[in-house]
Amino acid sequence: MSRNSWNHLGLQSADGMLEALPFRVWIREPDWESKMKAFTEDPTHRKHLVRVEWHTLNLKTGEISETLSTMPPDARPAGTAVACGNRLYVLGGVCVGDPSCPDLKFDSDHNNNCVFYFDCARPDCGWQRAPPMLVPRRNPSAVAIEGKIYVFGSTPLTECCFAEVFNIHENRWDMLPPPPVSSLDLLCSSDPVLFDHSRSRILVHFSTNHSLYAFSPAPDGGSWECLDTEFWSWANASAIVDDVAYFLFDPISDWVTHSDSRISFGGYHLVEKRWLPIQWHSDTPLPIWFSPNLFHLGNGLLCLALYSMSDNVFNYKKIRVNFYDRKINVVAEPGLSIVTVPVEFCEVSFTALNAPVARRLFPPNSVGFR
Repeated sequence: MSRNSWNHLGLQSADGMLEALPFRVWIREPDWESKMKAFTEDPTHRKHLVRVEWHTLNLKTGEISETLSTMPPDARPAGTAVACGNRLYVLGGVCVGDPSCPDLKFDSDHNNNCVFYFDCARPDCGWQRAPPMLVPRRNPSAVAIEGKIYVFGSTPLTECCFAEVFNIHENRWDMLPPPPVSSLDLLCSSDPVLFDHSRSRILVHFSTNHSLYAFSPAPDGGSWECLDTEFWSWANASAIVDDVAYFLFDPISDWVTHSDSRISFGGYHLVEKRWLPIQWHSDTPLPIWFSPNLFHLGNGLLCLALYSMSDNVFNYKKIRVNFYDRKINVVAEPGLSIVTVPVEFCEVSFTALNAPVARRLFPPNSVGFR
């Protein structure tokens, strides 16, 4: 399952609680095999083999919406989705020599810098192209803040642009200052980066030297600050609640050395700069899932989600967390057991995008939402 930037967007209830998770699916056309054979024999014979659709998963009922939107064939897989203003953007991706490659390069795999967006204020216009990023990126980490999209990493070493920003009002990309990290590997930045809303900064982890940095946006580009030089563990499944960054580690990570799967859950206090002890108020352990996703639904409620390709099901579980008495308190509330939802898609990628325009991006009267 490809990675995306894990901010949060979905249908929200009146109290601000997230009720649904959007996701993209890749669906092969019925005559996919014959079209692929024709393309192999003649790469100029361009056929669209796969379509990409947007759906939502209702976290209350377990229902999946009908198709909310279908992306253009030129949009790349392994692109990152992020919401900014009234628009939903998909950034970059990878071309694998398929016949819908926007570069018309069919002889090798390569990253792409294409950008597509859907304007919810003008839905009749469908998906449109925006100016491309300064460099090609595959699964870049991205966050949207006050009309700007900040993109980090996922570039080859031959490129010199580690981070860039897109101003949606001026329709322009600009390079950002590089982080003060020695021997920087442009592919080593964290996926995801996390937006620390209370301090208006973006947290970026570097695996090459296990450091945690904060990037603070500014009119002149922004500045970097090192928060921790010994931040050894980072997880793709992560979320910030108040002053605590929560992480859910894969069972194969170094953090999981005990048969109790609850050891894979950790919290780091961003102000005190230390890992916190965890007090469990339930005997229910976390499920042992590989490559899980972690979302903040609001009011301290977290959701663990996973799409299983082998079983073609969604699994998700909710837990409530709070920082009290110098430790993290975790409660698996009654009725918040693991929910399994069968699906029929060939490939799924969750996309959680933090934006107050959620209801405009995904209509509230969609199937499964009332």
